[in-house]
Amino acid sequence: MELQHFLIVATLLSTAAAIGLVIALLYEKHGVRSLRESLQSFLNEGKCTPPSIRETGLARLQNDVAMLEMLCIRERENAADAARLNSDFIADVSHQLKTPLAGLRLLCEMDAAQDHRDAAQKELLLITKMETLVQRLLRLEKLRADVYELQFAPCRLEELLQEVVDAARNIFPARIYYIAGAAEWRCDRQWLGEAIANIVKNAAEHTPDGGKITLIIEERDACVMIMVEDTGGGVAPEQLARLFDRFYRTETAAPDSVGIGLAISKAIVEKHHGTIFAENSNAGLRVTICLPRIDGGERI
Repeated sequence: MELQHFLIVATLLSTAAAIGLVIALLYEKHGVRSLRESLQSFLNEGKCTPPSIRETGLARLQNDVAMLEMLCIRERENAADAARLNSDFIADVSHQLKTPLAGLRLLCEMDAAQDHRDAAQKELLLITKMETLVQRLLRLEKLRADVYELQFAPCRLEELLQEVVDAARNIFPARIYYIAGAAEWRCDRQWLGEAIANIVKNAAEHTPDGGKITLIIEERDACVMIMVEDTGGGVAPEQLARLFDRFYRTETAAPDSVGIGLAISKAIVEKHHGTIFAENSNAGLRVTICLPRIDGGERI
């Protein structure tokens, strides 16, 4: 009888332990799922994971995650503050430069009116170049500081490329332009058009008369590729990595180039969460934009 009683007690204890283990495993599984959902909420909506007062290993992990999220938010705010300060600095410098440039332009125009034409015309060209540089530099820094808000909407990319080509043909009529491919993609039409126009302008400046500039669209499952190829001979391999740097000009760049256009294109593509890179092709340079598929709200 005692042995039978002992076996019953042992069975009950084993059952209770098994039930306790199952409950613990279910709790841990639920906790892991809850933590995963909290992390997803932070990534998508910016909602932080709440801290836990428990003493379990999962609770300690949850507290570590909450701390990391707070550090991410703090770093993001610091980066935004630094970008705003940089944008304000560029705006101040631009404002300070505009006044003396306006005065110089007025004096040069007065000289030109008094028949001092040669020197005055050269001075006016330099002033125009400085004004363009100030405007484009300010535009670039505002892009980097998120001053502009991009408006995302479906866009027929082949139609956008055609508009870019039509504008480029007016400035560089001796080039041959060709567009291949088609796709509808969510983007900010105005800003993406400016990015592609800068790339096409750069290609046209480096392509001789009669040369060809090809714009290609390739749609894939999760991204779209926009490639601009020219027949200008390409650049030295060591220059490829610097083409998108601010103020960088290759040896074959146009005399009036200020080295800002491709940097602006890079900033615009990054605001579309995409990437941009350059490589030498058989006949010239190929610049490739890769844009991921963006669904959801109209503004990003």
